[in-house]
Amino acid sequence: MSSFSFKLQDNSAAKSHLHARTGTLAIASAHQEKRQIDTPGCFMYSIKGSVPHLTPDNLRQQTFGGVNVAMEQILQTDQPQSFSKWTNPFAPESQKLMSVADYLHLQDLILLCDFHDSAPLEPFSKRASNTDYHVVLSTPKGIRQLTLEDYLKIVRHYRPDIVAALTDSILETTQTAGNPTPHKKVPSQKRVRKSVDRSLKWLDQVLEERQGRDGMAEDRKKEQEKRTKREKKQKARDAKNAVDGDTEMTPAANEDQEEGNAFVSQPWTDITVFAHVQGAHMKEERIRSAQETARRDQVQGFIIDTNDLWATLSKEHEKRSGEILAHVQTSLTHLPSEKPKMVYGVRTPEDVLKAVAMGVDLFDTSYPYQLTEDGKASLYEYGVEAAAAAPSIPTTNKSVVTNRWINLWDEEHADQFKPIMEGCECYACKGNRHTRAYINHLLKTHEMLATVLLMGHNMHQYSLFFSKVRESIQDGTFEAKATLFSEVFGIEPESTGEKHEAQIAVEAALQKRNQRLETAEEGVVEAIGGAVPAGQPVSKMEDAEQQASKKKRPSQEVEEGVDIAAKEKALKK
Repeated sequence: MSSFSFKLQDNSAAKSHLHARTGTLAIASAHQEKRQIDTPGCFMYSIKGSVPHLTPDNLRQQTFGGVNVAMEQILQTDQPQSFSKWTNPFAPESQKLMSVADYLHLQDLILLCDFHDSAPLEPFSKRASNTDYHVVLSTPKGIRQLTLEDYLKIVRHYRPDIVAALTDSILETTQTAGNPTPHKKVPSQKRVRKSVDRSLKWLDQVLEERQGRDGMAEDRKKEQEKRTKREKKQKARDAKNAVDGDTEMTPAANEDQEEGNAFVSQPWTDITVFAHVQGAHMKEERIRSAQETARRDQVQGFIIDTNDLWATLSKEHEKRSGEILAHVQTSLTHLPSEKPKMVYGVRTPEDVLKAVAMGVDLFDTSYPYQLTEDGKASLYEYGVEAAAAAPSIPTTNKSVVTNRWINLWDEEHADQFKPIMEGCECYACKGNRHTRAYINHLLKTHEMLATVLLMGHNMHQYSLFFSKVRESIQDGTFEAKATLFSEVFGIEPESTGEKHEAQIAVEAALQKRNQRLETAEEGVVEAIGGAVPAGQPVSKMEDAEQQASKKKRPSQEVEEGVDIAAKEKALKK
């Protein structure tokens, strides 16, 4: 049986009319002591099985107790046919095959495995639609089809703590939260209904297989009937060809393939199943999906994915949040209160607060990751008065000001020798260890330490935010503090998808440098590979070495390129 538990705390003393609640999600493991997730809380967002920009020691310092891993990002080309690379030669024979937690060295964290990325911050590539027999994955090696049978093989070998059941997500759009480009089209009513039907069918099959029963017996029967019809038609064609004098016969189907292999499966009830709730923008389908999914008692948690809503949202930035949360509310109303609910696509602090008020328990950490990618550092605080908050400053879009973060690409931070945020206890800020000026310098020299420090800070602030939210729910101040947060910090400025001008200058300088280095390397290779008479100096190599010795170090060159761009901008003003 599953060792999963979700316990809600008694918050009746808070006397709030909202649905915000606190709880604890835990997994008991006989092999490894695992952390727990206090709710409202987060699974850490990962890319290819790794929490981006965090070193292993910084990862272990995070207070978040779980990590969400996307199957499409770590699925290897030979899987599920072979898992030979996932073996530990030093382990006992019974433990040689590694689980996904062993492979990624995440044994102490609660590992949720979904087949799609929970926060596609880059535009979806053009991909084929899902069918009754497979879903489409966007893997590092390209587009790949995943059948239910392959999905089940992967789950049995990966053995995550929690797995999201296979579902038909409608992702045929080019618009995302991280890159709001024009959407493709609104899914039709027929497409949405088909999405709900497929998801429920696949969920039933997954739950049957979890119990060790053949959940795909009906599919195999239908496939056998189709194969029989094809063979009859082929025999008729062969007979006709024989009469016409064409003696070439079609090879008979392989007998093993024709009859299929006998079903053999072991139950995997130690793995918890979460189910996706579908319905896209259609209220009646969201209700149907939620009600039908809730009837499956084996389902121990629910995932509401709002990433498929971007094609239907208003073009006005301020309206999108309300539209997304209205769809979330529709689904939540028909789900059992005693089980955890997770939402994909709700990530900014103000939207998180609204979702928590509705009864959502789990989110992901894609918001601090997106800030880090943009060179931004969090300044928002939950529960502070306006006088104690950071002053508002212009964003890259000069017509918009914000006090919830600063962009350390901005030139004004180049001479600010103070921490990112006064009083912050993160690794970067504590004891004024790393200043704004230093991180500004790291960004401009394209040093990876910049994103390591920024991610650590942004994750710390996001964790602190959730911790204070839980405290306010317990002491009955959540509603007042959530309102105060909106008044002090407003809403997240709309992302334009454009990079900071300093970042563009750095990347241009790096590209120019790399092209020059590639040219120099080609010259050296040509000199080495050429027919040089014995005793004759390799002039091309000597020339390349002399030129390299005269050149500036790459970081200095990039830095000066940025300085020149800044000076030119100042002169124009």
